[in-house]
Formats: sequence, C-alpha cells, structure tokens
Amino acid sequence: MVIITRILQLALATVLALIIVMAQANDNGIAVLLRSAIDVACNSPQDDLTQMANRLDDADGAQEKPIKAGAVTIGWQRRFTRADGSEIRLQRVAPPGRPQRVSAEYWTSITGVIRPIMTAITDTECAIQLGRRLVYDDTTDAAIALEHLDRTLAATGITEPLNPAVPSGDDRDGVLVAMVDAGVNYLLPAIAQGLARAGDGTILGYDYWDLDRRPFDANPARSPFFPQRHGTRTASLLLREAPQARLVPYRYPRPDMRRMVDLVRDAAAKGILIVNLSLGSNKVDDWKAFAQVAKEYPEILFVVSAGNNGRDIDTRPVYPAALPLKNIISVTSSEIDGRLAPGSNHGQTSVDLLVPAERLMVTGFEGHSIRVSGSSYAAARITAMAARLLAKNRTWRAPELKTAILARAMRPIGNHKPYVAQGFIPDPQTAEQRSTVPRDVELEKIDSRKLTAAKLYNSHESKHLFTHELILTLIYFERTSWDFARLEHILKHAAQLLGQCGIYIPRADLHMLRGPEIFLYFTDSNAAQLAGRLSFPRPTVYFVRDALKADAYEAEAIGRANSTTRPILTNTVWITEGIGDAGIAVAHEIAHVLMDSGEHVDLTQNVMRADTSPENIKFTDTQCETMRRVGMEGELLKPLS
Repeated sequence: MVIITRILQLALATVLALIIVMAQANDNGIAVLLRSAIDVACNSPQDDLTQMANRLDDADGAQEKPIKAGAVTIGWQRRFTRADGSEIRLQRVAPPGRPQRVSAEYWTSITGVIRPIMTAITDTECAIQLGRRLVYDDTTDAAIALEHLDRTLAATGITEPLNPAVPSGDDRDGVLVAMVDAGVNYLLPAIAQGLARAGDGTILGYDYWDLDRRPFDANPARSPFFPQRHGTRTASLLLREAPQARLVPYRYPRPDMRRMVDLVRDAAAKGILIVNLSLGSNKVDDWKAFAQVAKEYPEILFVVSAGNNGRDIDTRPVYPAALPLKNIISVTSSEIDGRLAPGSNHGQTSVDLLVPAERLMVTGFEGHSIRVSGSSYAAARITAMAARLLAKNRTWRAPELKTAILARAMRPIGNHKPYVAQGFIPDPQTAEQRSTVPRDVELEKIDSRKLTAAKLYNSHESKHLFTHELILTLIYFERTSWDFARLEHILKHAAQLLGQCGIYIPRADLHMLRGPEIFLYFTDSNAAQLAGRLSFPRPTVYFVRDALKADAYEAEAIGRANSTTRPILTNTVWITEGIGDAGIAVAHEIAHVLMDSGEHVDLTQNVMRADTSPENIKFTDTQCETMRRVGMEGELLKPLS
C-alpha cells in the first residue's frame, strides 16, 4: 500500500511538473510574439493596418482606431487576429514633439470568450520596460491574479490578487454607510476592521460587477493589466473621518448599470441611510435606472461627486451629480481656501458644495499612505460628515441630514464667483460641531470697548519705566471662542512682555464684529476684503476662527516687508483659535510687526523663538532697540511724553 501511494505521489509530481513546463513554454511563446509585435510597431510605425499585418507572423488586420487628445491625433490602436483564434493588440502613442510609447497585448479564447493574457510596455526608447500576465481560475475562467513581469517578460515574483476571499471578522457598532465604487481592498486590516458584517460574519457588501460577494478593488475598464484602484482610497478617507461608520462596499455594475436598482434596494433592505457614489459618467442613460430607484427611497441620502472634467455641469452634465433628485448632495473639490480646484467640475444649479479635497493623505490599495485630489474625496468627506451626524441623531433621514449639512456651508463674498449652489464647507471633518451658518448677514460692528492701562498693568508699575507708547486695535467676531474677558487676559500678558522694551500700551480699542461666516477664516483674500470694508487704526490684531492656507500658521504677522502683494494688510496680525500661549503669541506677532521682520531666533527663553511656549518670555536688548527704532520709523510707536 505504501509502495502504491509513493508511486501515485511520483506520478502526480511528474504531471504537475509537465503542466508547469507547458505553461512556461506557452508563456515563452507569447513573450516571443509580443516582442516581435513591438519591433514591428517601433520600426515601421508609418505602415498601415494591412502592411503591419503582413510583417506580423500569421496575422490579419482586424481593426484600427485613432487615439486623440482633443482634436489632435496622437497615436493609434490596432487589433490583429491569428489563425488559432488569438489576437495581438498594439497601441502606439506619439504626441507631437514627444517620444513614442508602444504596448502590445496577447488575447486568446478561453471557453469561447476572447480574454487578455499578457502585455508588454515599452519605454521612450522602445525597449520593453515591464509586462503583466493575468492568471485565470480553471473552474470559473475568472481572472484571479495579476502577475508582474520584468523587462524580459519573466515573472518577478510579485502578484496582485484580483478577487480574493473576504477575511473573517466581527461586526461592530456604528452607522451603516454604503460606498459604491470599484470595491475595496479588504485584505488590508484597516479596511477589513471597518466592514459591516451580518451575524454569521459575512460582509454586507456585494460585487454588482462580477455578481459575487467579493467586492474587491479593481476597475479594469481602461486596462485589464493595469486596473484602477479607487475604492480603497475613498473608503479609507471615510473610515478615518467617521470612525462611527460601518462600511458596506458595493462594486458598481459597469457591465449593466440597470443593476443599480438591485444595489439600491439591497442597501434599503439593510437599513442603509447614507450612500456614497464617487463615480459618474457623461451618459444619462447609464443612470436612468438609478434615478428611478433613488426616488423610491427618499429616506436615503446619496452623496455624489461632481467629477473632474473642469467644466460647468449645468451646461455639460455629468451624472449622477446633475440628476434633479431631492435626496442627493453633489460635491466638488476646492483648494483649502475655498477656491475651485483646477480640473474640478462646478455648477450653480447641479453642484451643492465646495469642499477641500486637494492633496489629501489616504490609504492606497497596497496599504501605503498616498496623496490624492479630486471631487471623489470631497464627496467622501461629506459622506463622513453625514455619518457623524446620523450617529448623534439616529432618527434623522435624508431630509434632516441634507439640511444640517447644507446649513454649514458658507456663501462666497465680494466679487467671488458662486461656483456652486450652496457654498463652501472649509472644515468638513468637524463642521457639525459648529452652529449653522446665518445667511445674508451684513458685516457690522456690534460692540466696541476700550481697555485702558489701568486694566493692563499692575498698580505698582510706574509709567516712568516706559519710553514709547503703542495703541492697539483688537478685532474679534461673535460665533467664535473669542470674547472680551479672554482678550483682556491675553493683552495684559502681552503688555507685560512688551514692557521689557519700554513699550507702554495706554489703551486698546476692542471691536466685536458680526458678518458673513467666511470672514471667520483667515486667507489673504478674506482678510483683504475685511480690512477694506471696515478701516481700523493700525496696528490691528484680528482674532479669527482658523486659517485656510496650505501652510497655515496659528498666527501670522504682516508688516511692511511682507505686504508688497497685499498692501491693505500692512501692520496687521491674525490669531486663530488654535493658538497656544496666546499672550506670548500676541507679543511675538506684534514684535514682528514693530521690527518689520519675520526672523526667529534660537535663543533659550526668547519670545521670538519659532514656537511659543510658557518659558519663552524674554526679549534681548537688540530686539528691544530694533522694535523701538523701526516702530518709530513706521509710525507705529510714539515717544512717551
């Protein structure tokens, strides 16, 4: 019996070895065909389809399509059939004045269906740079892996899964949120831990592309060898900004968009009230089924991306963003200061919100942190906001969620173009924590007070210790954390520090403002409009909610030297709510203005160190002399009489 078993093992090993050898031989033959096809495309690019077919071994020209960039033809795609039923597909891209790039693909029949097998890609010198090979399941004929090949088209040992089983896991508490995208990489622990699951541990999501329960992140529409991996990125952003979310991933039904009916009904049956769709197309027919079924479920909020075509979708629609549904929020991407991001779609009717979504850090398909931009991520941020709102208000449905979200949007001011219907949400990660934004509020002073020296200095301090006087103006807003008592405390501390240099503050004028919400956020544009509308004596210290700049600081001083492109802001200081050691920070920024310099020092315990802290409370004699001299030259200080 042992002998027979040993014989069977040897026979099986021999069969497997023969299969491997045959597969390798077949791959080698395909590699030879691809190299030959690339040589023909590179050496005879001027040949027409028939001429090129004659140069290829056993091939007939079947189809040719131009590749265009706008109205300019920059290359071609050609398909060649072979007697054995296989195909060679060639592509050459050569924009005017730039080197050509060539790719070749081998396709063959698997159970009567032509499928991609291997590709080779060249560099600008027409040498093969890399390749890919698809691995198929023998029982299902489905592609299950993507094998990376080197310059010789030999395996590198790197393989990407295409449709793996979902790891086991447990459900968790939270709000169900559906993400309709290209799927997610649920092999990543961070994604797997966020998946919503049924009682038996199976995930609640579904793949409406392949019609199975493995909604794995892969969109092969552009290339089966280089599938786009989009869903993991949007899902990771959702889970980071809304830890309360239980992720229900749906892979969208590209082969038949009528399946969106089944998708939405499945979501409704599971009690899902928030659905993210970071995808779209130009064809309204693709979305007719979705539009109809979405109307059937007015309680579900659909958050959709406006697209990244750089156009007005009121006149050139993108769907589903342009669908006139009451339970949709359409979102586009802005820069951090609220300007429409380059390439982002817009529309004063079709798009609701501008949301900062440029150069965001997310988790990519391979598990690494990467930077991304675009309206897909703007939509994911609003979806996360909706999830947080729903977690706190479990009885809410789409109407309440939509109202609460749009109520946090700020309208543009001045001559800024209203690119969207509702406005800009600068802080989508925390926006629900602030009160709703009042609309159409005029900028006005609503309170003015004076802080005199009697409040700023201790009674035992003699005025004779000072040599120069500084009168300050302080501006703050209602609906922020700033108030008169807090500013009095801050300015008293700052006055003590500046007193080291003989600088005396006989009084400070404090004004509370009411106005459009956007003024609560510091940008050069907002600040210029604010400073221009209400003229205050300088130096002026503005206390705002936050700064909306790519490299924002918690405080910024603008003197003469750094205001050449923004002269209206000369001799102003801007302090945000996030500032630490506010009294030291105010003294630090006023010193910058008085010295007309942004220079910092490394001296221990010095006020002008880059980072404020409780121990940094000293000025040097040189710093004091510079403040007095330059401050006098700039007419910010006066000799104390």
